[in-house]
Formats: sequence, C-alpha cells, structure tokens
Amino acid sequence: MSSSTVSSQIFSIQNDQPDRGERLSAGDAMIEAIAEAVAVKLERIAVTSQRLLDVEEAAKYLGMTPHALRHKAAADIPCVRIDMKLRFDRRDLDRYIDHAKREGI
Repeated sequence: MSSSTVSSQIFSIQNDQPDRGERLSAGDAMIEAIAEAVAVKLERIAVTSQRLLDVEEAAKYLGMTPHALRHKAAADIPCVRIDMKLRFDRRDLDRYIDHAKREGI
C-alpha cells in the first residue's frame, strides 16, 4: 500500500468520525488505516485459499500444464464437475502428490 493511499485513508477516517466533537489523533487514524488495509488483504487471501480449484489453478498447484491435468483427470486425479467445468479438490491434489512421492508415479 502506498503512502499516498494510507494518507488519503487517514484523512477519510478523520473526517468520517461521528459527531462527538473530537477527531482521531494522527496515530489513531494511522492505526485505523493499517487495520483496514490488513482486513482487505486477509479477505483476498481467504478468497485465494478456496478448496476447489479450476483446471488452470490445479495445474499450477501441481506444476503441470492444464492439458496434462485434463488428461489425468478422473483416471489418476479425482475431480468434480460443477456447471460443466472440472474442479479439483485441494485435498485430493495433496493426496496425489503424497502418493506420487511414495510410489514414484
């Protein structure tokens, strides 16, 4: 987050205070701006750590091409079809990796 973004958030936070006749100090406004930025970042992380991955995401997770993953789908790697699209459970991908290490696939 750039310093200009933080500064604009601080100004916004200071001006959005309820009518209590007081304003946030610069330090409190900075803390509020940082907390808001952390909350936004955590929300993005939560979205990216979803359980089901599409073909491109799963292929990247496994370090293979989407074409190779489609070839292995259902035969070697369990998959789910939702809305006519293949989805891969992250847990199944982890099991596939663990199995490949032990069995030498």
